[in-house]
Amino acid sequence: MFRVDNADFIADKLASELLPDQEQREVHKNGEEAVRRVLESLGLHAGGRIEFDVDWPLHARGDGEWLLSCCDNGDGMGRFELERYMTTLAVQGAGQNQSITGNQGMGLKIAGPPRHRRGVLIRSLKGGERTMIQVGWNGSEYGLIPLGPDGELVVSVDEEMFPEFILERGSGTVVTFLGNEAGANTFLPPDHKRGWLFKYLHQRFFRLSEDGIETFVRVPTGDEPDWPHSRQEADERQRGEGGRSFNLSRVRGTAPIWDIAANHQGDGFRGTVDLPGDAAADIPAARVYWWVLPSGTGTDVSSRTASGGSIAVLFQNELHDWRQSNQANPYFARMGVLFGKTRIAFILEPLGTTIASDFARAHVLVGGRPVFESDAWLTWAEQFRLFMPDKIKEIMVEEQARLQVEDPDRARRIRDRLKDVMQLLRPRRFRRDEHGNLVASGPTVAGPGTTEGQVVDRSVGPGHHRQTSRTRGIGAVLTQVDGTNSDPAQEVFSLLRLNPQWVSEEEADDFPIVNGNGRGLRDRAAALAGEDGATADILLLNREFRGYQALLAAVNEWGNADGNDVIVAKIEAFTQEWVEQKIVEAVNGLRQLENGSTWTATNFDDAFSPVALTAAFMADRYHTMREVKRQVGPLRQASGAEASTAA
Repeated sequence: MFRVDNADFIADKLASELLPDQEQREVHKNGEEAVRRVLESLGLHAGGRIEFDVDWPLHARGDGEWLLSCCDNGDGMGRFELERYMTTLAVQGAGQNQSITGNQGMGLKIAGPPRHRRGVLIRSLKGGERTMIQVGWNGSEYGLIPLGPDGELVVSVDEEMFPEFILERGSGTVVTFLGNEAGANTFLPPDHKRGWLFKYLHQRFFRLSEDGIETFVRVPTGDEPDWPHSRQEADERQRGEGGRSFNLSRVRGTAPIWDIAANHQGDGFRGTVDLPGDAAADIPAARVYWWVLPSGTGTDVSSRTASGGSIAVLFQNELHDWRQSNQANPYFARMGVLFGKTRIAFILEPLGTTIASDFARAHVLVGGRPVFESDAWLTWAEQFRLFMPDKIKEIMVEEQARLQVEDPDRARRIRDRLKDVMQLLRPRRFRRDEHGNLVASGPTVAGPGTTEGQVVDRSVGPGHHRQTSRTRGIGAVLTQVDGTNSDPAQEVFSLLRLNPQWVSEEEADDFPIVNGNGRGLRDRAAALAGEDGATADILLLNREFRGYQALLAAVNEWGNADGNDVIVAKIEAFTQEWVEQKIVEAVNGLRQLENGSTWTATNFDDAFSPVALTAAFMADRYHTMREVKRQVGPLRQASGAEASTAA
């Protein structure tokens, strides 16, 4: 049997590993389990209630403190249970369900007092007994703080210390967070936004307020001086009487919010995809829940939960490992979503008995590793690409079509101008071929091109080489000849084609940007969209970038002083073409250095970050402006001649 010499250190150490606001998750789970026990014992299927609200009795009795409480009408605790459960780590509670994947008997004690040293106040009603204790830091250690005049640790309280719905049930518990010092506002902490808890619980849970238990959160509006000072006044506000709203709002979880938004567009905008995993590699099955969300005014869900372009992992009705905005880019790219990212949302649920979570409930583990760091994730993402729903494909096609370049010959002109320079440093590539006359080895590069024909391969031999219709990805191409662990191979030439798209900074948020550095395309000239710098085949060019806009302004000032709209459009088209050529040359030229050792996928992620591509844009503006002026010159002369004739 282990002994604990310094339990306070253990509490502080474990608390340091928890996510922000974790105590709210812990108290909700405790309340949910307590309510579930009551409903099952009474044979009921409805009537369970959990409320996060101001502790109104303490607000009235004290100095008007705004303290957050969580109330539930579960089975409650008696005097002995209160003292035992709140002073013993890893205690086996009333549910008798302690396990690694279940209730560990430590959550609230670890998440509560270390973050609220003044204490966590617990009032409970059970069997007609109304008792209260306070657990916090007493100056030397964590423990019970005396509440009675003679140093009593557990005291009796009046009925008015409980909300009406607990009194009606005849059992329940109120947990109040007191903060770190007198006067602390735990209802709306200074570093939190209004509605913080409402959104936190939505993002923390997949589905709530179902199966007989409803969860509510008090959501304030206005500033603290405008808030009501009693439960009765707050209820009047909810009915639209007496001031700004201060409503108890139902928490439903992320899935119902996304369901409603997707259903607003009609049928078929949400669904699931079952992924088989790989039993031979000990990779379990998984399920992907997907939503296509609407866009435009009035469709934003971000006040309640994550918006489109987000992905999370589901385990035991809780959402973990959220990836949102730029953080989600590589995950969407690996799943094959390259266009319309901000309209699409995913929740991944690993299945089977081998799935667990870490102690902090921060990560879902498969094979002992967080999902997004595991081989299982790579397998599931690849399988999702194979089984991708048609609706998601339709959305990507729509978004791509919306951004298509109007000049179909632009890409051909750029390729023709770059043809000679792209022959200067052609990398050697080798494809496995049991009949090949070479042996080759080395790391391969995986990406969208492996199945979608983004790379053109042709055997190397004498004479003129003509492109064939065979298209494969460079994921199957080796990069070193005569290496160790080599395979029979033949040499091929590979060209990864780029698909340039001129977009606004807001439109760029729809794409999974490579190495976005937290800013995406904001104040950047260009970016690659895809899984990684070595294989990404979409080139985003920022038409709002100030360097680009300055070029347009300079050329217009030089060649279109009268502001002729036709010439304005031509100048923009010419400028885009030469900027596009510059960035295409930078990307494809640098990719020619790829050799599997000194220029690896990680190097390309750095080399093709939006910051690096902005440097490429800014490096040679002289030649860009000169070429644009050369094309604008005849238009300028023609415009001047027309002006002279008119005069």
